[in-house]
Amino acid sequence: MRVKLLLALFCLASPAAFSQTGTNPPSVKWRQINTESFKIIFPAELEQEGQRMANTMQYIHKPLSGSLGHAPHKIPLVLQNQGVISNGFVALSPRRSEFYTTAPQNYNLGGTNNWLNLLAMHEFRHMVQYEKAYHSRVKLAYYPFGQNGILALSNAAVPSWFWEGDAVATETAFSPSGRGRIPDFDLLFRTILLERKPYSYNKQHLGSFRDNVPNHYVTGYHLVTHLRRKAGTDIWGKVMQQALDQFYVPFTFSRAMRQQAGKRLTPTYRAMTHELDSLWTQQANSLPETPATILTQRRNRTYTDYLYPQPLSDGGIIAIKSGLSDIQTFVRLDADGGNERKIFTPGILTSNGMLSVVDDKIVWSEYEYDPRWDTRNYSVIKTYDLETGTYQVLKRQTRLAAPAFSPNAHTIAAIEVNTQNINSLVLLDADTGEELKRWPSPENDFISMPRWAPDGKSVVLLRTRNNTRTIAQVAIETGTFTDLIPPTSENIGHPVITDKHVFYNSPYNGIENIYAIDLSTRQQYQVASRRYAGINPAVTANGKGILFNDFSLSGYNIATMPLSPANWTPLEKVVRSKVNYYEPLVEQEGTPNILADVPAKTYPVQKYSRLKHIFNPHSWMPSLDPEGNSVSLAILSQDILSTAVSTVGYTRNLSESSSRVFAGVSYLGYYPVINLNGATGYRVTQENDSTYQWREKNITAGLALPLNLTRSKYLQSLTLATNAQINSISDFYRPRRLLTEQANGILRNVNYSASYNRVLRQSRRDLAGRFEQRASLYYNHTPFGGDYSGEIFTATTRLAFPGLFKHHSLQLTGNYQKEDTHDYIFSSPMRFVRGYGYRPHDEFYGGSVQYKFPVFYPDFALGPFFYFQRLKSNIFYDYGHGERYDRRNRVNRNYTYQSVGLELTTDFNFMRLQGVLFDAGVRVLYRPDTQKPSIEFIVGEFNL
Repeated sequence: MRVKLLLALFCLASPAAFSQTGTNPPSVKWRQINTESFKIIFPAELEQEGQRMANTMQYIHKPLSGSLGHAPHKIPLVLQNQGVISNGFVALSPRRSEFYTTAPQNYNLGGTNNWLNLLAMHEFRHMVQYEKAYHSRVKLAYYPFGQNGILALSNAAVPSWFWEGDAVATETAFSPSGRGRIPDFDLLFRTILLERKPYSYNKQHLGSFRDNVPNHYVTGYHLVTHLRRKAGTDIWGKVMQQALDQFYVPFTFSRAMRQQAGKRLTPTYRAMTHELDSLWTQQANSLPETPATILTQRRNRTYTDYLYPQPLSDGGIIAIKSGLSDIQTFVRLDADGGNERKIFTPGILTSNGMLSVVDDKIVWSEYEYDPRWDTRNYSVIKTYDLETGTYQVLKRQTRLAAPAFSPNAHTIAAIEVNTQNINSLVLLDADTGEELKRWPSPENDFISMPRWAPDGKSVVLLRTRNNTRTIAQVAIETGTFTDLIPPTSENIGHPVITDKHVFYNSPYNGIENIYAIDLSTRQQYQVASRRYAGINPAVTANGKGILFNDFSLSGYNIATMPLSPANWTPLEKVVRSKVNYYEPLVEQEGTPNILADVPAKTYPVQKYSRLKHIFNPHSWMPSLDPEGNSVSLAILSQDILSTAVSTVGYTRNLSESSSRVFAGVSYLGYYPVINLNGATGYRVTQENDSTYQWREKNITAGLALPLNLTRSKYLQSLTLATNAQINSISDFYRPRRLLTEQANGILRNVNYSASYNRVLRQSRRDLAGRFEQRASLYYNHTPFGGDYSGEIFTATTRLAFPGLFKHHSLQLTGNYQKEDTHDYIFSSPMRFVRGYGYRPHDEFYGGSVQYKFPVFYPDFALGPFFYFQRLKSNIFYDYGHGERYDRRNRVNRNYTYQSVGLELTTDFNFMRLQGVLFDAGVRVLYRPDTQKPSIEFIVGEFNL
């Protein structure tokens, strides 16, 4: 029992132990550059960026490692260019980093940094952090477990906020525009501290369903910066070293903080919030506040944003509503902010940071996915006509983002970043999607957030280069780019042009607010000065007012103020009050713009073969089956490009006292996934006082086709699979008395499966999609003869509907199964009626009705051990009816199964493990056939 418990805790303590596997189409031709410390792997068309990243990564290798004391040993870095989702990560299992090269349009996600430069600094710091683990006692886990051992113990010893907070602090200290310098980054945290008392450390760290809580990037950056301000450059290197060396001590990180810096974690968190509260209060009190009228009429305090308000011709307003209780939805409000109506629910919106509405038509872009290749995705422009209710997809499989209608809504301007990382302004016909014009960005500067001038002759957009940004005006006929203001290090964004002015967002005075450029004089003004943030301007339909977003503790509101240039403040007279919390870090590191002088060395380029690197063993670790009946020790392999995943290992069945060896490989490089598995070993069973043993050998070969069909608000997937298996049974000597008893022989079976899922996207509070359709088919038989025959067909379906109140879910399931139970009995994929063990039948049908609903969001902690986020309940009724032929008595027998019950479960965190939400509780069940209630302890899934 002790061995089982240790193995279970090991697996649960490593939420990041499962490597990311994104596959590329086989048409991608890969190249590599080898430097002293990096292997840069990239598509052939990205050679220029490959060379730049090789120089950049090698240049920052030592400087960005200094404060943690260890520079990473050589690591692969993959540049991914097939998709449009902006991301980057460092992973173990296998050890590598991946940069997704398309930059986000939303200016607050990257600041004025070059996107790949930002990734280089941030992700490299993660490489340094993991290297720190390799130089600690955590490395002891490498020998029995491989890289998964390093990862599991590192994440158990060091909280998630430190990994990301230290990386954000690094990008901020070494560049002019890291996220720590951007007011939007700390906006929610700042508002919480100025509006109410701080959340407890447990809530701030682990999250909440009740309130919107700053994420671990924000919490971590401020904690890391706070302690470096107090205790110096190398304090976190010391804390991390001790925590990793003493990984076996509960809450070792907090203990290391006390011994190295004088305070445990929770008191340090309280000291940080007190310091920030004081600094932000001084800032808020020193800045003037312009009056505005809040239009949003909230029914409750649940965090909800109403973003990017756009005026309609009749004075109404369109906005994107989202929050803890709502997925992103276009809503319409009256001019006074009342009478809210849902207009349309889009798919997954791209990170544009803007919305365009002209002539009562909405245009936006959202992500769509290649059905098969995980890394290839698209940004697709879509429109919706409010008058006719017409929804249109402009063109599939495009990389177009930040679309904006022309004044007559006949043309759309958008930004394209192609697979060579070339930026272009593209004009499209709004009806057909035909490309009308294309203007590449001068010097390939990053361009974003285009908006049309009222005369339709030009577009304004953001132009970012060398850690500076300007607003440029592009003449549509000539493609000439003209800067309207000098390049600035300020993180300006969201330009909107009128006849006389260009409005934009800027953190110039320390808080992000609305500013304007006078087009005739180029004079700049502050238009709004709100307490937390006043951004995203749009001129009202009558031209007399400005709609904008005003931030509050409950989310972004829609607000309005008069368009009155006489009341604006010239830029040179604006009161500025910046809280440069990061300044001590900049002084400690001494290189505020480290990427200003990166060398331009040309490295040799070689071809990179996926097949030559297909086997890449990275971990060898035990695993425990869910029932605790068997333990396995396997060597795991995955190549750097996630083309093939393979295992080889040994399994010990603790119940049977038997063992086997196994091996398997999945090749993901072709359109169907190819699977090949084999195993051999002994099985053991006991009957009365006799023990029987036999040998089993099996080989399985199969194909699988996992397809992502998501193209709307519904997440859709279809998986088709088939497997052929040969199972040989030998060395079994007990006489066979019945057909269903074990005997020597060969089983040859083939199975087929299909599963389809269509699920409406969920808000954070939803227990299930408001609408779900799930169906699966499974068929297994023995068409090629052999010593055994058997057959099973299973069909299952599940439907979900909205309940009586928000976040309630009514779920209906149906099952049908037909099987041949006269010879070999195949295992069933069907969940049986609750309260009964599975029983085979010739024919079976059944189903269930259940009603799930949240009860309470307690946000309650039992010390550092348990933190309870949600209490929820489920009322259910299960029914099943089966028929089976009784061969002994030669009669058909009918069996009915019923159960009704109530489940009360809680979502909770254990031992402050952030990102791992456990689900456990009790089930009270009543079976009519026994007329006795029973109480069961149930453990659900744990969600990462």
